This record gives sequence, structure tokens and C-alpha cells, in this order.
Amino acid sequence: MIANRPQFQLRAMKFKLLMALACCSFITHAVSGQHLFYPVIVVKKAPEGVFSFNKKWGYPEGIIKHDNGKFEKTDGEKLEAADTAHMYFTANCKTNVQGGYIVKYCYATRKRGNISLNFSGGMPAYANEFHLILKNKAFYFDPRVVYPELIIDEKIVYKVTGCKLILYQKNYAVANNISGYIKALFTETIQNSKKGTQTNKYYLEGYFKTTLN
Repeated sequence: MIANRPQFQLRAMKFKLLMALACCSFITHAVSGQHLFYPVIVVKKAPEGVFSFNKKWGYPEGIIKHDNGKFEKTDGEKLEAADTAHMYFTANCKTNVQGGYIVKYCYATRKRGNISLNFSGGMPAYANEFHLILKNKAFYFDPRVVYPELIIDEKIVYKVTGCKLILYQKNYAVANNISGYIKALFTETIQNSKKGTQTNKYYLEGYFKTTLN
């Protein structure tokens, strides 16, 4: 069974809110990256075999399946049928943010001629999101890293240092599905009054294939 996407997104938002309220000492700190437009979106033919991840799936955020086959919701609410739905992966991207993990989901929306791609899928351990905005033949990349602790005198700045976007639909602006390859490089500069300045180099790289709503 495939879960209804709008319903899933609403449930995911609710779960994130409950997690934040439940843990008063667990304060998220998210800083958007610098928006840089790039002049060209490359259009190519899709390589064979790169979308095998579309056949794999996980469960909605906040759902745990125990070894005995029973399911549990981390927010303590009553289990519903939609909670055990198979959420098929729509991305297979790697990132080295916070030690590194696989980004398994990409959601695509179209509004006023612009296309938004939102990469996520690391909860509950990773709440980071990576955004792409496509406008005509240009785009920009916006990393949104979320840390579990807020340090008052700390300033974090993100700067995109390079980005490549390849799409596998010639008429992607009007397509029902969108797929491609993304490779984004960005730096994180942390300024702390006690520890000084620290710079980290991060990336997001991989393939995606998802419905364009």
C-alpha cells in the first residue's frame, strides 16, 4: 500500500512539532544557505539502472517496527492503518552532513511556473532538508541544516560553492514526473566567541525520481 502524500506530509509535520514540544532541552538550530543562481540546467538521457531505489520503501516518520512484527508510534498516539503504509523511496542521495547518511526522499511541487524540490528523509536522527528551486533554466540550492542544540553566541553561515543539476525530462516544466542527478557543494562556517571560527565542507550528491505535483 502506498501512503497518500499530502496526508503523509501533514503527519510528518505533526510528528516534528510533537518532538520539539516534548523535548524542551532539544532545541533545533537551522540556518539557510546562500542562494546562488546557476545559468544552466543540463538535460540528458537517464542512465540505466539508477532508479532501482524506487522499488525500496520505509515506514512513515515516527513509526517503529519491532523484531516481533509489532508497530509503535513514537508520539504515543493510537496506531492507524496509514501508519504502516509503505513509503517508497524517491531519492538516493548521499550527504556527509552530521557524519553522513542517505537522503531517501524527494518531494516536488510546481507553483507559478517554478519547481521546488525538497530532499529529506533522515528522521528521527536527522532533520536536515535540502531545497532546490528551478525557475526557467536556472536554479538555486538552499541547504537547511538542523542541529539538536542552540548555542546563543554562535553564528552559522552557509555558502554554496558549486552545484550541478541534470534532469532527465526535456519538457520537465510540464511533466508529471521529474527525475535527475544533483551534486551540490557548500561550506559551513561556525563562529563562536569561545572556540573561534570553524569551517566544514559538505555535499549532497545522488539521483532522484518523484511525482511532480
